[in-house]
Amino acid sequence: MNLQSGHGNPSFDLRTDPADYDVMPAPRSAEETGKTLNPAALRSNDLVTASVYRRSLSTFQDSTLLVNCYTRILSRVLSIYDGRFSPFRAAVMSTWRRSPLLFSVFRYFVGIYRSSLDADCRLGVAVNQARIDVLGQLSSNLLPTSTSVPIRKTEVLFVVCMFGLSSSWYDLNDLGLEHYDAATALLAELHLQAPNVPPRAAQFFVEFLVYWWMMLSFAYNPGSHKIQNPPAICPREALELRMPHPLTGVSSESQLLLGMVGRLVLSQRRMALQQPVTTAGVLPCTLSDNVQPRELESQLISLELPRPNMVLDPEDPHTSVYDLINIAQAYRLCGLLLLYHTYPDLLEVKMANHSSHGMRTPSARNHKTNSEFLVSLAIHVLQVLEQNSKSSGTRTIEAILLLIISGELSQNMINPSGSESELQCGICSQLPAITQCRELPDSHHQLTVMEARSIVITRFERIQAILPFSTIRHMRSLVLETWRFMDQGLDVFWVDLLIKNNWQFVMI
Repeated sequence: MNLQSGHGNPSFDLRTDPADYDVMPAPRSAEETGKTLNPAALRSNDLVTASVYRRSLSTFQDSTLLVNCYTRILSRVLSIYDGRFSPFRAAVMSTWRRSPLLFSVFRYFVGIYRSSLDADCRLGVAVNQARIDVLGQLSSNLLPTSTSVPIRKTEVLFVVCMFGLSSSWYDLNDLGLEHYDAATALLAELHLQAPNVPPRAAQFFVEFLVYWWMMLSFAYNPGSHKIQNPPAICPREALELRMPHPLTGVSSESQLLLGMVGRLVLSQRRMALQQPVTTAGVLPCTLSDNVQPRELESQLISLELPRPNMVLDPEDPHTSVYDLINIAQAYRLCGLLLLYHTYPDLLEVKMANHSSHGMRTPSARNHKTNSEFLVSLAIHVLQVLEQNSKSSGTRTIEAILLLIISGELSQNMINPSGSESELQCGICSQLPAITQCRELPDSHHQLTVMEARSIVITRFERIQAILPFSTIRHMRSLVLETWRFMDQGLDVFWVDLLIKNNWQFVMI
Protein backbone atom coordinates (compact mmCIF):
# COMPACT_ATOMS: atom_id res chain seq x y z
CA MET A 1 0.00 0.00 0.00
CA ASN A 2 3.01 2.28 0.22
CA LEU A 3 2.79 3.95 -3.17
CA GLN A 4 5.82 5.96 -4.16
CA SER A 5 5.37 9.02 -6.31
CA GLY A 6 6.37 8.92 -9.92
CA HIS A 7 3.17 8.70 -11.90
CA GLY A 8 0.50 11.07 -13.08
CA ASN A 9 -0.72 13.08 -16.04
CA PRO A 10 1.32 15.76 -17.80
CA SER A 11 -1.91 17.57 -18.68
CA PHE A 12 -2.43 18.31 -14.99
CA ASP A 13 0.59 20.56 -14.52
CA LEU A 14 1.17 20.43 -10.77
CA ARG A 15 4.68 21.88 -10.62
CA THR A 16 5.17 23.97 -7.53
CA ASP A 17 7.50 26.62 -8.91
CA PRO A 18 5.30 29.60 -9.83
CA ALA A 19 7.84 30.66 -12.45
CA ASP A 20 7.40 27.33 -14.22
CA TYR A 21 3.70 26.86 -13.65
CA ASP A 22 1.76 27.93 -16.72
CA VAL A 23 -1.79 26.74 -17.19
CA MET A 24 -2.59 26.34 -20.85
CA PRO A 25 -4.71 29.25 -22.12
CA ALA A 26 -8.22 28.88 -23.37
CA PRO A 27 -8.65 27.98 -27.06
CA ARG A 28 -7.89 31.00 -29.21
CA SER A 29 -9.90 30.10 -32.24
CA ALA A 30 -13.30 31.73 -32.59
CA GLU A 31 -14.30 28.73 -34.65
CA GLU A 32 -13.61 26.48 -31.66
CA THR A 33 -15.46 28.33 -28.93
CA GLY A 34 -17.44 31.15 -30.45
CA LYS A 35 -15.51 33.62 -28.29
CA THR A 36 -12.34 33.75 -26.26
CA LEU A 37 -12.53 32.90 -22.57
CA ASN A 38 -10.89 35.44 -20.29
CA PRO A 39 -9.01 33.61 -17.47
CA ALA A 40 -8.83 36.78 -15.37
CA ALA A 41 -12.58 37.25 -15.49
CA LEU A 42 -13.15 33.58 -14.75
CA ARG A 43 -11.40 33.89 -11.38
CA SER A 44 -14.38 35.84 -10.03
CA ASN A 45 -15.85 34.59 -6.78
CA ASP A 46 -19.22 36.15 -7.47
CA LEU A 47 -21.56 33.20 -7.21
CA VAL A 48 -24.45 35.43 -8.24
CA THR A 49 -23.30 34.68 -11.78
CA ALA A 50 -24.94 31.30 -11.35
CA SER A 51 -28.26 33.00 -12.04
CA VAL A 52 -27.11 33.63 -15.61
CA TYR A 53 -27.24 29.89 -16.20
CA ARG A 54 -30.14 29.10 -13.95
CA ARG A 55 -33.15 29.75 -16.17
CA SER A 56 -32.19 28.12 -19.45
CA LEU A 57 -31.16 24.71 -20.65
CA SER A 58 -28.98 26.39 -23.26
CA THR A 59 -25.97 25.83 -21.00
CA PHE A 60 -26.09 22.17 -21.95
CA GLN A 61 -26.09 22.94 -25.67
CA ASP A 62 -23.55 25.78 -25.70
CA SER A 63 -20.04 24.59 -24.89
CA THR A 64 -18.82 28.13 -24.18
CA LEU A 65 -21.56 28.74 -21.61
CA LEU A 66 -20.89 25.33 -20.12
CA VAL A 67 -17.17 25.94 -19.65
CA ASN A 68 -17.84 29.48 -18.41
CA CYS A 69 -20.20 28.14 -15.74
CA TYR A 70 -17.72 25.46 -14.71
CA THR A 71 -14.73 27.77 -14.49
CA ARG A 72 -16.55 30.66 -12.82
CA ILE A 73 -18.40 28.60 -10.24
CA LEU A 74 -17.55 24.93 -10.00
CA SER A 75 -13.80 25.35 -9.90
CA ARG A 76 -14.43 27.03 -6.53
CA VAL A 77 -17.02 24.49 -5.40
CA LEU A 78 -14.62 21.61 -6.02
CA SER A 79 -11.54 23.26 -4.52
CA ILE A 80 -10.52 25.23 -1.43
CA TYR A 81 -8.71 27.71 -3.63
CA ASP A 82 -9.07 28.98 -7.16
CA GLY A 83 -6.59 30.43 -9.61
CA ARG A 84 -3.98 29.23 -12.03
CA PHE A 85 -2.60 26.59 -9.64
CA SER A 86 -5.92 24.74 -9.35
CA PRO A 87 -5.91 21.38 -11.19
CA PHE A 88 -9.68 21.68 -11.57
CA ARG A 89 -9.20 24.86 -13.57
CA ALA A 90 -6.15 23.53 -15.42
CA ALA A 91 -8.10 20.49 -16.61
CA VAL A 92 -10.89 22.51 -18.17
CA MET A 93 -8.59 25.14 -19.67
CA SER A 94 -6.17 22.68 -21.25
CA THR A 95 -7.94 19.47 -22.25
CA TRP A 96 -11.73 19.74 -22.32
CA ARG A 97 -11.86 20.21 -26.11
CA ARG A 98 -9.81 17.07 -26.69
CA SER A 99 -11.60 14.86 -24.18
CA PRO A 100 -15.26 13.79 -24.49
CA LEU A 101 -14.89 12.20 -21.04
CA LEU A 102 -13.84 15.45 -19.34
CA PHE A 103 -16.47 17.41 -21.22
CA SER A 104 -19.19 15.00 -20.12
CA VAL A 105 -18.25 15.26 -16.45
CA PHE A 106 -18.07 19.07 -16.62
CA ARG A 107 -21.53 19.02 -18.16
CA TYR A 108 -22.78 16.82 -15.34
CA PHE A 109 -21.33 19.06 -12.63
CA VAL A 110 -22.87 22.17 -14.16
CA GLY A 111 -26.20 20.36 -14.23
CA ILE A 112 -26.09 19.04 -10.67
CA TYR A 113 -25.11 22.47 -9.39
CA ARG A 114 -27.85 24.27 -11.29
CA SER A 115 -30.50 21.71 -10.35
CA SER A 116 -29.71 22.29 -6.67
CA LEU A 117 -30.57 25.97 -7.20
CA ASP A 118 -33.62 25.52 -9.41
CA ALA A 119 -36.44 22.99 -9.04
CA ASP A 120 -37.17 23.02 -12.79
CA CYS A 121 -38.01 19.41 -13.64
CA ARG A 122 -36.40 19.84 -17.06
CA LEU A 123 -33.09 20.36 -15.30
CA GLY A 124 -33.58 17.08 -13.48
CA VAL A 125 -34.04 15.29 -16.78
CA ALA A 126 -30.93 16.98 -18.18
CA VAL A 127 -28.89 16.00 -15.10
CA ASN A 128 -30.04 12.39 -15.33
CA GLN A 129 -29.01 12.29 -18.97
CA ALA A 130 -25.67 13.94 -18.21
CA ARG A 131 -25.03 11.39 -15.46
CA ILE A 132 -25.82 8.52 -17.83
CA ASP A 133 -23.40 10.03 -20.34
CA VAL A 134 -20.62 10.15 -17.73
CA LEU A 135 -21.24 6.56 -16.66
CA GLY A 136 -21.25 5.47 -20.29
CA GLN A 137 -18.01 7.31 -20.99
CA LEU A 138 -16.40 5.82 -17.87
CA SER A 139 -17.55 2.33 -18.78
CA SER A 140 -16.05 2.56 -22.26
CA ASN A 141 -12.85 4.16 -20.96
CA LEU A 142 -12.23 1.83 -18.01
CA LEU A 143 -12.16 -1.31 -20.15
CA PRO A 144 -9.03 -0.45 -22.15
CA THR A 145 -7.12 1.39 -19.41
CA SER A 146 -4.84 -1.56 -18.77
CA THR A 147 -3.22 -0.99 -22.16
CA SER A 148 -3.75 2.76 -22.53
CA VAL A 149 -1.05 5.39 -22.20
CA PRO A 150 -0.51 7.05 -18.79
CA ILE A 151 -2.08 10.34 -19.89
CA ARG A 152 -5.31 8.47 -20.68
CA LYS A 153 -5.29 6.63 -17.36
CA THR A 154 -4.89 9.80 -15.34
CA GLU A 155 -7.72 11.43 -17.26
CA VAL A 156 -9.99 8.52 -16.34
CA LEU A 157 -8.76 8.59 -12.73
CA PHE A 158 -9.41 12.33 -12.52
CA VAL A 159 -13.04 11.85 -13.62
CA VAL A 160 -13.58 8.82 -11.37
CA CYS A 161 -12.38 10.84 -8.37
CA MET A 162 -14.51 13.90 -9.14
CA PHE A 163 -17.61 11.90 -10.00
CA GLY A 164 -17.32 9.43 -7.13
CA LEU A 165 -16.58 11.92 -4.36
CA SER A 166 -19.67 13.94 -5.29
CA SER A 167 -22.02 10.93 -5.50
CA SER A 168 -24.06 12.11 -2.50
CA TRP A 169 -24.85 15.37 -4.32
CA TYR A 170 -26.94 13.37 -6.78
CA ASP A 171 -28.26 10.72 -4.39
CA LEU A 172 -27.84 11.30 -0.66
CA ASN A 173 -27.56 7.55 -0.04
CA ASP A 174 -24.89 6.98 -2.69
CA LEU A 175 -21.43 6.99 -1.10
CA GLY A 176 -19.62 6.32 -4.36
CA LEU A 177 -17.88 3.30 -2.84
CA GLU A 178 -17.48 1.51 -6.17
CA HIS A 179 -15.84 4.63 -7.60
CA TYR A 180 -13.46 4.81 -4.64
CA ASP A 181 -12.51 1.17 -5.21
CA ALA A 182 -11.95 1.88 -8.91
CA ALA A 183 -9.84 4.95 -8.12
CA THR A 184 -7.55 3.07 -5.74
CA ALA A 185 -7.11 0.30 -8.33
CA LEU A 186 -6.34 2.80 -11.10
CA LEU A 187 -3.77 4.58 -8.96
CA ALA A 188 -2.10 1.27 -8.15
CA GLU A 189 -1.95 0.48 -11.88
CA LEU A 190 -0.33 3.82 -12.57
CA HIS A 191 2.31 3.13 -9.96
CA LEU A 192 3.14 -0.25 -11.44
CA GLN A 193 2.96 0.58 -15.13
CA ALA A 194 3.91 4.24 -15.41
CA PRO A 195 6.84 4.92 -13.07
CA ASN A 196 8.19 7.73 -15.23
CA VAL A 197 5.13 9.99 -15.15
CA PRO A 198 5.71 13.27 -13.19
CA PRO A 199 5.33 12.80 -9.41
CA ARG A 200 3.27 15.95 -8.75
CA ALA A 201 0.21 14.48 -10.44
CA ALA A 202 0.68 11.28 -8.43
CA GLN A 203 0.72 13.29 -5.22
CA PHE A 204 -2.45 15.08 -6.31
CA PHE A 205 -4.32 11.77 -6.61
CA VAL A 206 -2.84 10.34 -3.41
CA GLU A 207 -4.07 13.33 -1.40
CA PHE A 208 -7.42 13.31 -3.21
CA LEU A 209 -7.94 9.71 -2.06
CA VAL A 210 -6.85 10.60 1.48
CA TYR A 211 -9.56 13.28 1.65
CA TRP A 212 -12.13 10.96 0.09
CA TRP A 213 -11.28 8.14 2.50
CA MET A 214 -11.49 10.53 5.44
CA MET A 215 -15.03 11.53 4.42
CA LEU A 216 -16.04 7.91 3.88
CA SER A 217 -14.83 7.09 7.40
CA PHE A 218 -17.76 9.14 8.73
CA ALA A 219 -20.26 7.64 6.31
CA TYR A 220 -19.91 3.95 5.56
CA ASN A 221 -20.29 0.86 7.72
CA PRO A 222 -17.19 -1.35 7.45
CA GLY A 223 -19.37 -4.32 8.38
CA SER A 224 -21.27 -4.08 5.11
CA HIS A 225 -18.50 -2.96 2.75
CA LYS A 226 -14.74 -3.09 2.97
CA ILE A 227 -12.73 -0.38 1.24
CA GLN A 228 -9.03 0.01 0.68
CA ASN A 229 -7.06 2.25 2.98
CA PRO A 230 -5.80 5.38 1.23
CA PRO A 231 -2.35 5.24 -0.35
CA ALA A 232 0.54 6.25 1.87
CA ILE A 233 1.39 9.94 1.93
CA CYS A 234 4.89 10.50 0.58
CA PRO A 235 7.28 11.85 3.24
CA ARG A 236 8.10 15.51 2.76
CA GLU A 237 11.52 17.06 2.88
CA ALA A 238 11.99 19.37 5.86
CA LEU A 239 12.70 22.39 3.65
CA GLU A 240 10.36 21.45 0.82
CA LEU A 241 7.92 24.17 -0.19
CA ARG A 242 4.34 22.95 -0.14
CA MET A 243 1.95 23.58 -2.97
CA PRO A 244 -1.54 23.48 -1.40
CA HIS A 245 -3.77 20.65 -2.56
CA PRO A 246 -7.28 21.70 -3.64
CA LEU A 247 -8.89 19.40 -1.04
CA THR A 248 -6.33 18.67 1.67
CA GLY A 249 -4.68 22.09 1.68
CA VAL A 250 -1.30 22.05 3.40
CA SER A 251 -1.78 19.04 5.67
CA SER A 252 -3.21 15.84 4.25
CA GLU A 253 -1.81 14.27 7.43
CA SER A 254 -4.33 16.09 9.63
CA GLN A 255 -7.20 14.84 7.47
CA LEU A 256 -5.86 11.30 7.47
CA LEU A 257 -5.70 11.35 11.28
CA LEU A 258 -9.23 12.76 11.54
CA GLY A 259 -10.42 9.97 9.27
CA MET A 260 -8.72 7.39 11.48
CA VAL A 261 -10.39 8.90 14.54
CA GLY A 262 -13.75 8.96 12.76
CA ARG A 263 -13.49 5.32 11.76
CA LEU A 264 -12.54 4.31 15.31
CA VAL A 265 -15.27 6.38 16.96
CA LEU A 266 -18.05 5.25 14.64
CA SER A 267 -17.01 1.60 15.08
CA GLN A 268 -17.04 2.00 18.86
CA ARG A 269 -20.45 3.67 18.87
CA ARG A 270 -21.97 1.11 16.48
CA MET A 271 -20.80 -1.63 18.82
CA ALA A 272 -22.23 0.21 21.82
CA LEU A 273 -25.61 0.83 20.20
CA GLN A 274 -25.97 -2.82 19.21
CA GLN A 275 -25.80 -3.92 22.85
CA PRO A 276 -28.87 -4.34 25.05
CA VAL A 277 -29.94 -1.17 26.82
CA THR A 278 -28.84 -2.59 30.16
CA THR A 279 -25.24 -3.06 29.00
CA ALA A 280 -24.70 -0.34 26.40
CA GLY A 281 -23.88 2.22 29.06
CA VAL A 282 -21.02 0.18 30.44
CA LEU A 283 -19.41 -0.71 27.12
CA PRO A 284 -15.72 0.07 27.17
CA CYS A 285 -14.88 3.65 26.37
CA THR A 286 -11.81 3.07 28.50
CA LEU A 287 -8.26 2.38 27.47
CA SER A 288 -7.42 -0.71 29.44
CA ASP A 289 -7.15 -3.02 26.41
CA ASN A 290 -6.94 -0.56 23.54
CA VAL A 291 -3.88 1.54 22.83
CA GLN A 292 -5.07 2.81 19.46
CA PRO A 293 -6.79 5.92 20.89
CA ARG A 294 -3.57 6.79 22.73
CA GLU A 295 -1.57 6.38 19.54
CA LEU A 296 -3.94 8.63 17.60
CA GLU A 297 -3.84 11.25 20.35
CA SER A 298 -0.05 11.21 20.31
CA GLN A 299 0.08 11.60 16.53
CA LEU A 300 -2.43 14.46 16.55
CA ILE A 301 -0.61 16.36 19.27
CA SER A 302 2.82 15.84 17.73
CA LEU A 303 1.74 16.67 14.17
CA GLU A 304 3.68 19.65 12.89
CA LEU A 305 2.00 22.01 10.45
CA PRO A 306 4.06 23.95 7.91
CA ARG A 307 5.08 27.51 8.65
CA PRO A 308 3.55 30.16 6.39
CA ASN A 309 6.86 30.82 4.66
CA MET A 310 7.02 27.15 3.65
CA VAL A 311 3.70 27.28 1.77
CA LEU A 312 3.42 28.53 -1.79
CA ASP A 313 0.72 31.16 -2.19
CA PRO A 314 -2.12 29.69 -4.29
CA GLU A 315 -2.73 33.19 -5.66
CA ASP A 316 -6.40 33.21 -4.72
CA PRO A 317 -7.42 36.64 -3.34
CA HIS A 318 -10.11 34.98 -1.23
CA THR A 319 -7.95 32.26 0.34
CA SER A 320 -4.69 33.16 2.04
CA VAL A 321 -1.87 30.92 3.17
CA TYR A 322 -2.96 31.62 6.75
CA ASP A 323 -6.46 30.37 5.90
CA LEU A 324 -4.93 27.09 4.74
CA ILE A 325 -2.89 26.70 7.91
CA ASN A 326 -5.91 27.53 10.08
CA ILE A 327 -8.10 24.90 8.43
CA ALA A 328 -5.33 22.31 8.89
CA GLN A 329 -5.08 23.26 12.56
CA ALA A 330 -8.85 22.97 12.92
CA TYR A 331 -8.79 19.45 11.45
CA ARG A 332 -6.10 18.44 13.94
CA LEU A 333 -7.96 19.88 16.92
CA CYS A 334 -11.27 18.34 15.85
CA GLY A 335 -9.55 14.97 15.78
CA LEU A 336 -8.60 15.50 19.42
CA LEU A 337 -12.06 16.82 20.28
CA LEU A 338 -13.79 13.75 18.87
CA LEU A 339 -11.26 11.42 20.47
CA TYR A 340 -11.61 12.99 23.92
CA HIS A 341 -15.41 12.93 23.74
CA THR A 342 -15.48 9.21 22.96
CA TYR A 343 -12.59 8.18 25.21
CA PRO A 344 -12.79 10.39 28.33
CA ASP A 345 -10.07 8.35 30.03
CA LEU A 346 -7.61 9.90 27.60
CA LEU A 347 -8.50 13.37 28.76
CA GLU A 348 -8.53 12.46 32.44
CA VAL A 349 -5.01 11.06 32.13
CA LYS A 350 -3.87 14.13 30.25
CA MET A 351 -5.36 16.54 32.76
CA ALA A 352 -4.02 14.58 35.72
CA ASN A 353 -0.54 14.67 34.21
CA HIS A 354 -0.71 18.45 34.05
CA SER A 355 -2.37 19.06 37.41
CA SER A 356 0.96 20.20 38.83
CA HIS A 357 1.05 22.99 36.23
CA GLY A 358 -1.93 24.89 37.48
CA MET A 359 -4.85 22.66 36.55
CA ARG A 360 -7.19 21.84 39.40
CA THR A 361 -8.85 18.51 38.79
CA PRO A 362 -10.24 17.02 42.01
CA SER A 363 -11.56 13.55 41.36
CA ALA A 364 -15.10 14.62 42.29
CA ARG A 365 -15.05 17.14 39.46
CA ASN A 366 -13.44 14.96 36.82
CA HIS A 367 -16.58 14.60 34.70
CA LYS A 368 -17.48 18.26 34.95
CA THR A 369 -13.91 19.31 34.24
CA ASN A 370 -13.83 17.02 31.19
CA SER A 371 -17.04 18.57 29.90
CA GLU A 372 -15.71 22.06 30.51
CA PHE A 373 -12.57 21.22 28.61
CA LEU A 374 -14.52 19.86 25.63
CA VAL A 375 -16.68 22.98 25.42
CA SER A 376 -13.62 25.16 25.81
CA LEU A 377 -11.73 23.31 23.09
CA ALA A 378 -14.75 23.34 20.76
CA ILE A 379 -15.06 27.12 21.11
CA HIS A 380 -11.35 27.49 20.55
CA VAL A 381 -11.50 25.53 17.28
CA LEU A 382 -14.41 27.70 16.18
CA GLN A 383 -12.31 30.78 16.88
CA VAL A 384 -9.54 29.34 14.72
CA LEU A 385 -12.02 29.00 11.84
CA GLU A 386 -13.30 32.52 12.48
CA GLN A 387 -9.86 33.88 11.64
CA ASN A 388 -10.40 32.92 8.01
CA SER A 389 -12.06 35.41 5.69
CA LYS A 390 -15.80 35.07 5.11
CA SER A 391 -15.21 34.33 1.44
CA SER A 392 -12.37 31.87 2.03
CA GLY A 393 -12.50 28.78 -0.12
CA THR A 394 -11.65 26.69 2.94
CA ARG A 395 -15.33 26.78 3.92
CA THR A 396 -15.96 24.06 1.33
CA ILE A 397 -14.19 21.52 3.59
CA GLU A 398 -15.22 22.77 7.03
CA ALA A 399 -18.77 21.37 7.39
CA ILE A 400 -17.52 18.18 9.08
CA LEU A 401 -15.56 20.36 11.53
CA LEU A 402 -18.66 22.40 12.41
CA LEU A 403 -20.53 19.17 13.08
CA ILE A 404 -17.84 17.98 15.50
CA ILE A 405 -17.67 21.39 17.21
CA SER A 406 -21.44 21.68 17.57
CA GLY A 407 -21.57 18.36 19.40
CA GLU A 408 -19.93 19.99 22.44
CA LEU A 409 -21.99 23.20 22.60
CA SER A 410 -24.32 22.21 25.42
CA GLN A 411 -26.22 24.90 27.32
CA ASN A 412 -26.12 22.66 30.37
CA MET A 413 -22.55 23.80 31.03
CA ILE A 414 -22.97 26.64 33.53
CA ASN A 415 -19.95 28.54 34.80
CA PRO A 416 -19.41 28.99 38.57
CA SER A 417 -21.08 32.41 38.56
CA GLY A 418 -24.32 30.86 37.37
CA SER A 419 -24.70 33.15 34.35
CA GLU A 420 -25.48 32.08 30.80
CA SER A 421 -23.60 29.01 29.55
CA GLU A 422 -20.28 30.68 28.88
CA LEU A 423 -16.77 29.32 29.10
CA GLN A 424 -13.48 30.98 28.42
CA CYS A 425 -10.89 29.11 26.36
CA GLY A 426 -8.42 29.12 29.23
CA ILE A 427 -8.76 25.44 30.07
CA CYS A 428 -7.58 24.14 26.72
CA SER A 429 -4.68 26.57 26.66
CA GLN A 430 -3.25 24.87 29.75
CA LEU A 431 -2.54 21.66 27.86
CA PRO A 432 0.69 21.96 25.85
CA ALA A 433 0.71 21.35 22.09
CA ILE A 434 -3.07 21.60 21.70
CA THR A 435 -3.29 25.24 20.74
CA GLN A 436 -0.36 25.58 18.39
CA CYS A 437 -1.82 28.22 16.13
CA ARG A 438 -1.72 31.94 15.61
CA GLU A 439 -2.57 33.91 18.72
CA LEU A 440 -6.27 34.73 18.86
CA PRO A 441 -7.47 38.29 19.38
CA ASP A 442 -8.53 39.03 22.95
CA SER A 443 -12.07 39.76 21.78
CA HIS A 444 -12.47 36.11 20.80
CA HIS A 445 -12.10 34.92 24.38
CA GLN A 446 -15.56 36.05 25.45
CA LEU A 447 -17.76 33.67 23.43
CA THR A 448 -20.73 32.07 25.16
CA VAL A 449 -22.17 28.74 24.08
CA MET A 450 -25.15 30.52 22.51
CA GLU A 451 -22.86 32.87 20.61
CA ALA A 452 -20.82 29.90 19.44
CA ARG A 453 -23.99 28.18 18.24
CA SER A 454 -24.97 31.27 16.30
CA ILE A 455 -21.55 31.33 14.62
CA VAL A 456 -21.88 27.66 13.65
CA ILE A 457 -25.22 28.30 11.94
CA THR A 458 -23.88 31.39 10.19
CA ARG A 459 -20.94 29.42 8.89
CA PHE A 460 -23.24 26.65 7.65
CA GLU A 461 -25.18 29.31 5.74
CA ARG A 462 -21.96 30.51 4.11
CA ILE A 463 -21.13 26.95 3.13
CA GLN A 464 -24.63 26.45 1.73
CA ALA A 465 -24.12 29.55 -0.43
CA ILE A 466 -21.27 27.85 -2.26
CA LEU A 467 -22.32 24.19 -1.80
CA PRO A 468 -26.11 24.27 -2.34
CA PHE A 469 -26.51 20.52 -1.92
CA SER A 470 -28.73 18.39 0.31
CA THR A 471 -25.68 16.98 2.11
CA ILE A 472 -25.01 20.35 3.78
CA ARG A 473 -28.69 20.79 4.67
CA HIS A 474 -28.72 17.36 6.32
CA MET A 475 -25.61 18.18 8.34
CA ARG A 476 -27.19 21.42 9.54
CA SER A 477 -30.34 19.48 10.49
CA LEU A 478 -28.21 16.99 12.44
CA VAL A 479 -26.64 19.88 14.35
CA LEU A 480 -30.03 21.37 15.23
CA GLU A 481 -31.39 17.96 16.26
CA THR A 482 -28.38 17.40 18.53
CA TRP A 483 -28.91 20.78 20.20
CA ARG A 484 -32.64 20.07 20.63
CA PHE A 485 -31.87 16.94 22.63
CA MET A 486 -29.16 18.76 24.59
CA ASP A 487 -31.58 21.51 25.55
CA GLN A 488 -33.97 18.87 26.87
CA GLY A 489 -31.25 17.84 29.30
CA LEU A 490 -30.32 14.65 27.46
CA ASP A 491 -26.76 13.40 27.11
CA VAL A 492 -26.64 13.06 23.33
CA PHE A 493 -23.82 12.38 20.90
CA TRP A 494 -24.29 13.42 17.26
CA VAL A 495 -22.51 10.25 16.12
CA ASP A 496 -25.22 8.17 17.82
CA LEU A 497 -27.95 10.14 16.04
CA LEU A 498 -26.15 9.60 12.75
CA ILE A 499 -26.02 5.84 13.32
CA LYS A 500 -29.54 5.44 14.76
CA ASN A 501 -31.11 7.30 11.84
CA ASN A 502 -28.97 5.35 9.35
CA TRP A 503 -27.76 8.59 7.79
CA GLN A 504 -24.89 7.57 5.54
CA PHE A 505 -23.74 10.27 3.16
CA VAL A 506 -20.47 11.94 2.23
CA MET A 507 -20.36 15.12 4.30
CA ILE A 508 -19.39 17.64 1.62
